[in-house]
Amino acid sequence: MRRITSMITVAGVLTLLAATAGAAEVVLHGASQFDDEHVFNRTMKRFTDLVSEYYKGPVRFEMHNNSQVGLEKDYVTYMNQGISVDYAIVAPSHMATFSKMATIMDMPFLFRDLDHWNKVLSDERVMEPLFENVKKQADIVMVGYAGGGIRQLIAKRPIRNMAELKNLKIRVMGAPIQTRMFEAVTTAPTLVAFGSPGTRSRSGPSACRARPSASCPLTCRRRS
Repeated sequence: MRRITSMITVAGVLTLLAATAGAAEVVLHGASQFDDEHVFNRTMKRFTDLVSEYYKGPVRFEMHNNSQVGLEKDYVTYMNQGISVDYAIVAPSHMATFSKMATIMDMPFLFRDLDHWNKVLSDERVMEPLFENVKKQADIVMVGYAGGGIRQLIAKRPIRNMAELKNLKIRVMGAPIQTRMFEAVTTAPTLVAFGSPGTRSRSGPSACRARPSASCPLTCRRRS
């Protein structure tokens, strides 16, 4: 899976920058809510290393960490508008404004197990329609998947079955599909901004929070 993702990333970047080959230095701005030690940032560092290795023109990367230019939902909007951010790792839920298809990766119980998950994400026949939809609807190029994991509930009491989820107050990321998803399994979801779940979980009123996102695509804005 890791090798396949890297190949997709390199191919996407070469396509993205091909039109500027031989021109002046290209400056690409990356964005993250986290610091350099986070797996998202390390993944994007690997991404930029591969671009520098395979792209023969002059290119420079500027990384904006710790939410300096906003949150993941903002990165999607910026890339769509062609301002501030050129590449980022974002949760599929944040693409819902432009592409309803992208949010399919956040559906609960979509995969049987880790092997099934990896098989789907590695299959271009499955993922290509989603990639094309995002490019058409948002004018954003998805060049691969990185990070993420299974959805886990961090709760103040044991949750052993679906019945025990009923009316459980739970904080979820600020994306409509997340609210609808947890309402569908009878919890009582509340939106929370990035950076505040830990503080608010200690002080109430939520009894639970959910993380991380099932899969996070590496995205780049298209350059004409």
